[in-house]
Amino acid sequence: MHDGLLVKKHLDAMLAGGPLVAQQVIDATALRLRDSGATMALATDRQHLFEVLEALQIHQLALTTAFGCDIKAEIESASQVQVNAVRLPAGPLRLEDLTLMDEDQAEKDIEISRTIQLIDLKAEWELRELQALTATLLGETVLRLEANPCRPMVYARALSRAAHDLRVSKASRGMFLRTAGFAMADVLRDVYGDACRRLKSWGLQPLEFRSAAIVRAGTTPEVDLTQPDALLSLRERLPKRSATDEPPQQQTVELLSRLFEQILADPRLQSSVKDVIGRLQASVVRVALTDPTLMSSHEHPAWSLINQIAAHASDHPQFSDSRGSAFMEFVEPLIERLAVEAAPSAALYEGALSDVQAFIDREDETQLQHSQAAVKALAEAEQRQTLMPLLRQQVMHQLQSAELSETLRRFLTGPWVEVLARTMVSQGTDNPHTQALVGTVDELLWSLERPASELDRDEVRQRLPSLVERLKMGMEMIGLPQTERDHVLDDLMRAHSRRLRGAPAGSEAKTATPQDLVQQMRDEVLDDDQEQGADSWTQDTSVGALPTVPMALGGAEEDGRVKAAAQRWLQTLTKGVRCKLFLQGQWVTAHLLWRSDNGEFFMFTSSLAGGMHSMTRRALERLRIEGLATTFVELSLMQRAVDSVLQDLDEA
Repeated sequence: MHDGLLVKKHLDAMLAGGPLVAQQVIDATALRLRDSGATMALATDRQHLFEVLEALQIHQLALTTAFGCDIKAEIESASQVQVNAVRLPAGPLRLEDLTLMDEDQAEKDIEISRTIQLIDLKAEWELRELQALTATLLGETVLRLEANPCRPMVYARALSRAAHDLRVSKASRGMFLRTAGFAMADVLRDVYGDACRRLKSWGLQPLEFRSAAIVRAGTTPEVDLTQPDALLSLRERLPKRSATDEPPQQQTVELLSRLFEQILADPRLQSSVKDVIGRLQASVVRVALTDPTLMSSHEHPAWSLINQIAAHASDHPQFSDSRGSAFMEFVEPLIERLAVEAAPSAALYEGALSDVQAFIDREDETQLQHSQAAVKALAEAEQRQTLMPLLRQQVMHQLQSAELSETLRRFLTGPWVEVLARTMVSQGTDNPHTQALVGTVDELLWSLERPASELDRDEVRQRLPSLVERLKMGMEMIGLPQTERDHVLDDLMRAHSRRLRGAPAGSEAKTATPQDLVQQMRDEVLDDDQEQGADSWTQDTSVGALPTVPMALGGAEEDGRVKAAAQRWLQTLTKGVRCKLFLQGQWVTAHLLWRSDNGEFFMFTSSLAGGMHSMTRRALERLRIEGLATTFVELSLMQRAVDSVLQDLDEA
């Protein structure tokens, strides 16, 4: 029985233990890292190890404190999600409201997923018992993972946030997370065990329930509703109440009674949805007695309506999604009209099904309209990505015979290409401003030619301010970091000084100070690093730098097959498809609301906070490769009910 005082007492105990969990995890992580030092064969591994250990030594107290606060915040958020529904933004979504999920964010979700898996494996039995006890505590009729406010996802998300506050390189942070994940699994096994003992000492017993019938993916149900006359064959398997043959109509009523009984016991349905669908039982029976197709085809409008209501309500649970409440407010009067109809028919159910589908379509269109600014921005970003290789090729042709420093060459073939692409997409190719920026490359090259006369020098001096102003404007347009702006402009100033003085190109090096030589050496190292990753500075700047994420170990050939399979899956995604995605540390059902013309950007809608998720192709590909994104094919509510009836018959 639900007891508010016991619920609060349990949550208070788990919240109070948050800082201790953080302390134990960080201490155990540091110990594991120190013990692993001797096994680090590669120099790079030792470098990452030393970096993490140094960061922990300096910032361990601050990290532990922040980690403990994050754990408490996550537990509080998880415990309130069933009480306070998360509402969608009231007005149109702006691009800044619709965070673009790139590969960096995808990597965070992958990290969280791996931590959750470690905890699930290490603390499987303790976690299972705690979930059963929590279900009893909350008065649940079925054990659900999300009913446990202290589930592994809560701690894994807190660990991820703490790790990203650690000032270390990406590779070193990965080493810390992998090690901390094992440490956290050990700690939580004890924490969950202590929580179970505490709840039992309060008189609670684990919830007992009958598991739902399971049909594994890729297998055929014993009675497949998609086959003709499936319900009729199931009806024949019902036990006879007398030695004489029962009338078919009586058997039909018996079967429908069993099916609705299983629907009302389905653990995946919210109670409000069960109430609505349950009201249709008498109406469906009346249809079955006059319309034989209801028992011979799963596509009968009555079954389609029930399945559609159940599926959409499941995708938008009322406790976390305002769309779920709006949907049920729409459905209830519609179901009531069917329930009180004296002579219901397939046509009436067909009309109700059309109304429900129209509501869902309007809901999707409203979602899309609310995010038109974001859709437009993503479409423009894709156009820029399409243009940039062509523009880069053109600029490289212009620079083919030019004498330029590597700094200027990289700038013109990288950030400046993005400036051109952004301007062309936003203002058009014929716009005077666009044409002025396009001509900037030729004008810059002309300005760096050695003047033939004093008149040429004067002309260069007169046109330089305008040229530099255009360069600064372009840098501002794409948000180029100030250090990089200064590096380019200083290099350009030195080049112009040499040309306008008529000095040989290498003359300045003869009088360079020691500080200049050190800076030159640093620049050369930077140049070499950037040449090794040719487009690391130049691609995707318009949507944020998206670094290439190394594939999992397993051989180049195997990695290639996995990546090719992920890319083929991406090609199958069309508007309206339902997917299972691992987002924000949890699995959600998401609908694909929009994809860009070239498939570089995707926009999904789900029941998570905000309701909308935009992703780059490469982020979605990374999730797919890691097994965290898949097309969602779920057994319909009616098929689950049929499977449960069969289970009852087998157990009888």
